[in-house]
Formats: sequence, C-alpha cells, structure tokens
Amino acid sequence: MRRVQTLAICTICCVGSLTALAQNQPGQTPVQQSAPTSDQALAVVAAIESATVSAIERAEHSVVAIARVGRGRAPATQLDQLHVDPFRLGNPFPLQDRPDNPDFIPTLFGSGIVISQDGFIVTCGHVLDDPRENDYYVWLDKQSYAARVVGMPAVVLASDPFSDLAVLKVDASNLQPAAFSQQELRKGQFVIALGNPQAIARDGQASASWGIVSNLKRVAPTDPVAGDSGKVTIHHFGTLIQTDAKLNLGMSGGALIDMRGEVVGLTTALAATAGYEQSAGFAIATDAMFLRVIETLKEGKLPEFGFLGIQPDDLRTHETSRGLRGARVSVVIPGLPGEQAGLRTDDVIYQVDDTPVSDRSDLFRELSQAAAGTQVNLFVHRFRPGRNAPDELHLPATLSKKPLNTRWPGYALNAPTKWRGMLVDYATAISSEWTRNGLGGARRTPVKLAILSVDPDTPAWSSGLRPGYGLVSVQGTELQNPDDFYRLAGDRALAALPVELTIIRPNGRSETVEVAP
Repeated sequence: MRRVQTLAICTICCVGSLTALAQNQPGQTPVQQSAPTSDQALAVVAAIESATVSAIERAEHSVVAIARVGRGRAPATQLDQLHVDPFRLGNPFPLQDRPDNPDFIPTLFGSGIVISQDGFIVTCGHVLDDPRENDYYVWLDKQSYAARVVGMPAVVLASDPFSDLAVLKVDASNLQPAAFSQQELRKGQFVIALGNPQAIARDGQASASWGIVSNLKRVAPTDPVAGDSGKVTIHHFGTLIQTDAKLNLGMSGGALIDMRGEVVGLTTALAATAGYEQSAGFAIATDAMFLRVIETLKEGKLPEFGFLGIQPDDLRTHETSRGLRGARVSVVIPGLPGEQAGLRTDDVIYQVDDTPVSDRSDLFRELSQAAAGTQVNLFVHRFRPGRNAPDELHLPATLSKKPLNTRWPGYALNAPTKWRGMLVDYATAISSEWTRNGLGGARRTPVKLAILSVDPDTPAWSSGLRPGYGLVSVQGTELQNPDDFYRLAGDRALAALPVELTIIRPNGRSETVEVAP
C-alpha cells in the first residue's frame, strides 16, 4: 500500500509540473509560477525517500556476502589483486583463519545475488577466480553457508570468464530470489547498488548506495598498451551499464536495482583511471544474454558464444563522413559461417537482426551475445564497380562457437564426458590452425566439429585419432554440433560395437576410421 501511495504522490507532483508547463504556449507570455511551499517540497522528498526504502526492502534479502578462501593457505597470507592494493590501502582487517569463526574477516571478498529459493547464487566470475584452488563461503541474513554444487560439497557450479559470470550453490531452502526487471533501462534512471563493501555485509545486511544510470553499452576498461588483445570478455565490446552509485571494494557481484526493487544489473569492477581518484562504476546488464548464460551455468555447463568466421574492420573516415555505418568485412575464412552465408570481402554489415551496427565492436558484441548454432540475419551493403548505390542484401547465417582467449580458465562441474577417450567440440572453438586456414581444405562441405583431446591408450587413440582432427560424421550421419556427436556415438545400441567416424586431417585429407568399444 505504501508503494502505491508513493507512486500516487510522485504522479500528482509530475502532473502539476506538466500542467504548469502546458500553460506556457509558444508566443505567449510565460505564466509566473509561485515557488513550491516547504510542505510541497517535503512531500516530494518524502515520496522519493519512501520509494527508495521500499525498493531496498524488496531486494536486500536477495543479496549475499561471499568470501573466497584458498585451499591449503591461511587467509591471512592471501592477497587479492582484484580487491586489495596493499601499497595503497595497507591491510586494515584483523584476520582470522577459520571462516566459521564469528570474527572471521576475509581478505578476498565480493557479493552475490540469490536467483532461486533452493540456493542458487549468481556473482561475477572474477570474484571466484579459479574454483579448483579456492573454497567459498556465503553469508545471508546472519547465516553462513559453505558454497557447493548440487551433489558435490564445496565446489562452484560453473564460472565463465568471457561473460564474467558464475553460479554457485548453497545448502538452503526458502531463500528470497531477486526479481529481474523486464523494463528497458534508460540513461538518467535512478538506481541503487546493494552489496558487501569492505566485507562488512557478513551480518546479513547488504549496504546500499544511490545514483543514476550514467550511460549504457559502455566498454570495459583495458590496458591501452594491450589494444585488441586486451579485449578478453564480451564487456570489452560495449555491454556495461555505467552508474555514479558508489561502488566500494567488495561490491562486485552485487545488485544494481531500479526504484521498483528489481535487478537491472550485476555490479562489477571499478574503472580507475590514472590521475583520477574517483572511478566510474559499472554493472553487467541483466539482459537476454545474461539470463541465457546463468541458466547454462546453473546446469554446471559453460555457455557458448556465436562466431561468424570473418575479420571485420571499422569503416574509413571518408565513408563515415558520407553517413555510411557498419563494419567492413576484410577477411572471410573459408568453410566458416560467414562464407557459408555468402559474405564477401569488402561487404559492409550494418545490422544484425534488429540491431544496427556502427563499427566492428558493435558487430563483435551482437554476434557474441548469440549462442553457437543460432541463426542470425545479416543486413549487408555490397558495393559494385560503376554503381553509385550499394546492393542491399539480407544474408541468414548460422553461427559457430567463438574461440576464447581469457585471463583465467572457465570451470564447469558437468563438463562433457569423454567418448572412448576423446572430447569433441566446435572446430572454431578449439584450434587456431583451423580458423586461420579454413576448415576442410579443398572440401566444399564445411567441417563443423573437431577433436579437442584424446587420452593415450584409449580406443580413440588406438584408432589413430588425435587432437585437432576435423569430425564430419558418425555412422554416415553428418554432424552439426557437439550434441549430435555425443547423441549418435553414445547410442546404447552401439555400446559394444565399433563406431565408424569420418574425419578430416589438418592437411584436408578425408578418411574413415573405426573406433573400437
């Protein structure tokens, strides 16, 4: 009821202001408006205050504090380069070795958001770092939980470095999951950040800060010296929400909420710039890609990101000065989805599905946000000699899987099971040799899959299969994605029988091999 009253007060105030403005028509003498009385001003302030309190009350019980504790190392000896700079901040925390000690104060810490009643929590991947080397503890409403995966104690469910998202699980029930906004976020909108600054939210009380949405589709900061090689996450291509809400150390993984108390972003690292003490705050937008990724992570699997198989460049200055927008195709790699869709060198991609593309970063972002195997619609300008206007083309393309170059490895509890000693994935994701030279050599049928690894002394190894070989079919059935391979090769009817595979060697030669059971 209080929230309804708050909105009613705000509406009355806004309507009054708009009515006054409407009385001032063009060409007329402005109507002199009297200054608001102190009671009216206080009513506006009270309405904003009440809406803020209500939003926090709705969301705060879904925000948790997270501690990261290295296995085999005392917490007092650890230092997190992501959160603590000992040369600037010193070490202000009295350290305890046991996370179950009420006085324990971690040196490695962050925030998270509850996304299900039964204990699933989403946070930033960099908060967890490498789950193979750390344990995690979660505090919520004055309770401490050891983070775990379903069925396996003290392990993270999955962590993806490209999206910088991770999901972990605690033994709990009847938690309050956060509500995610379905509204379009706009610049200037009021937002509130909730999290675990300086590791003080272990009492179950998330701390809040207030601000606005400063901008949208911001680029994550990179080392200027690194150039494109420093763009190791999708956020380096312009996906982030920028906010002026104060984000202290430990707020990574927390909630950025709107005035309805609904989550619009997952707060992430600060972007400190040399020479400036105040840094900009950023959050990962809780958009369709975010929701797709966390659903995959909840299953203990790593998400896949789309790959077209071209090298794009920004347009030349004289082209942009004429109003042309888009990303120029400078290289089309043979056998990959771009070539299969009909792209040619010097084509200009100016739209992907319903989203305009202004430069190559826009193109990378829109393609990467889609899952591997997704069909996207490319809108293309193709220039022909002797013609003033370009041809307008609409080219459907089915994406492959993006190869990733990230600072830390992805982690997934439910990684694919080896089949007779080998692992299979999209060819574009596992071998730079394939993507540089094209798939399949002189073959006109593209090679979509390749062998990721082969264990020695296994049936696959004994059959002559090696990492990097292309994989075309199983028992004569052509493969489109890794799921096809594991479904066909893992058929129970074939469990005791040799299985026939058609492979492509790196030199482009095709052959058929039998893999014994």
